[in-house]
Amino acid sequence: MADLPPPKKESSILSSQEQTLRLARSRGIDGMLTRNSDSTFEQRATFRHLADQAARQRNLEAIMVMASRHCEETAAGGEMDSDWLTRFLQLAEDISMVPMQQLWGRIFAIEIATPGRFSIRALTTLKEMTQREALLFQRICALACHYAGSDEQRLLLGLHKGASLLSRAKVTRLGLGKYRLPYNALLQLFELGLLHKGELESGPLPADGVELEFGNQRWRLQRKQTNITLLYYRLTPVGNELAQLLQEPPLEEYLQDLKTVLMQGLQIDVQLSAAEPATTAGEQTP
Repeated sequence: MADLPPPKKESSILSSQEQTLRLARSRGIDGMLTRNSDSTFEQRATFRHLADQAARQRNLEAIMVMASRHCEETAAGGEMDSDWLTRFLQLAEDISMVPMQQLWGRIFAIEIATPGRFSIRALTTLKEMTQREALLFQRICALACHYAGSDEQRLLLGLHKGASLLSRAKVTRLGLGKYRLPYNALLQLFELGLLHKGELESGPLPADGVELEFGNQRWRLQRKQTNITLLYYRLTPVGNELAQLLQEPPLEEYLQDLKTVLMQGLQIDVQLSAAEPATTAGEQTP
C-alpha cells in the first residue's frame, strides 16, 4: 500500500482517511499504513506497550494529585483495604479525561477519610460511564432530594391526589425535558444502574407531614387532604454512592416548578440554612 497523501494545505478539515492515519499514529499502530520498514512488528508492539503503560502511569499520577488537593488537612480514617486499592488502581489507570480524573481523585480522598464509602461495584459503574453520562447524572443530582434523616436520594416528579366524594383522582407531574433530562437520558441512567427503572409512588403522606432536604433548603410538606402521595424516581445504592461526588446546588427553576405542582395538594414550609428567613407556600397560588 502506498503512503497516504499529506493533508491538503487549503483545508483544515481532515478526511476520514487522514483522520484514520492520525489516530493510528497516536496509538503506534500505523506501521503497515505508512510502510514503516525501519522497525519490526515486535519492535512496534514493544513501543506501543511502553507508550500505553506510560499513559496509564500518567493518568494515575494525575488522579493522585487531584486526590491530594481534596484531602487537604483531613485526618485519615484508618487503613484502606488493600484489595479495594488494587481494584481502584486497575479501574482508574485508563481514565484520561480531566473532569473524570477529578471524580476519581475525589473518590480516593473520601475513601482515605472514611474507608468503605465506595463499593467496587460503584467504581466499576463509574469506569463504564462516559463524560456525557456523568453530566446527565450530575443534572439528576442537582434536582434530587432526600427525606430528613435519610441519605437515599430521589427525584420528585409531582403528586397523586386520590379520589374523594366530590372529585376524581388526579395526577400532576413535571416534565423533566425542561431541565435537560429527556426520557432517553433517563433510560441511559437506568441501564447504568444509577436509577431504579420506572416511576414510583410513595405511600399516603402522614397527618403530621414529612420533611425533604434540597441542598440547603428543608421543606416541610403538610397535606391539605387525605390520600396524597408523591411521584418520584429513586436512585439505586450505586447511584447514592456516586451522588456523594456531585453535591450540586439545587436548580432554582426546578424547585419553583415543583413547588407550584405540590401546592395543589400540600402546604410547603421552606427553611433555609445560614439563618435565612423561612417562607411558606400555602393556600395562595403563585
